Amino acid sequence: MDLKEIRQIIELMKRNELSLFHLERDGFKIKLRKGVDFDVPPAAPVAAPVAAVAVAAAPVAHADAAPVAASTGVFITSPMVGTFYRSPGPGEKLFVSIGDTVDENTTVCIIEAMKVMNEIKAEKRGVIKRIVAEDATPVQFDSHLFEIEPA
Repeated sequence: MDLKEIRQIIELMKRNELSLFHLERDGFKIKLRKGVDFDVPPAAPVAAPVAAVAVAAAPVAHADAAPVAASTGVFITSPMVGTFYRSPGPGEKLFVSIGDTVDENTTVCIIEAMKVMNEIKAEKRGVIKRIVAEDATPVQFDSHLFEIEPA
């Protein structure tokens, strides 16, 4: 991956208001973050300036931000940052719907990243219980896409 491709990724992040990009391919790994890193706890409690507290307290938008009730299902998550699509193209048949049975090899959606359409497999056996992500919207690495009831 060269500097031009990295700049394209950064532009993709800006256009889609994404704060995280993670890609692993053929022994290559890149992870880009924008803003405060909420995943890493501070080493020791530190008195933060008021401005930093306001930024850290700001709500973080996620593609799966809808309230999630306690469930017995498991989630199919996004392996990358990109745009989530439920069908191969506009007006075409959806890959899966609620109530469909899937297995490890069932294509459940496409995630477009850097103008490449990536077919996403269920990688689990079960029945689609809920569609968490909204069609044609940005998703981040590890965002919940579907909830399935294991078979």
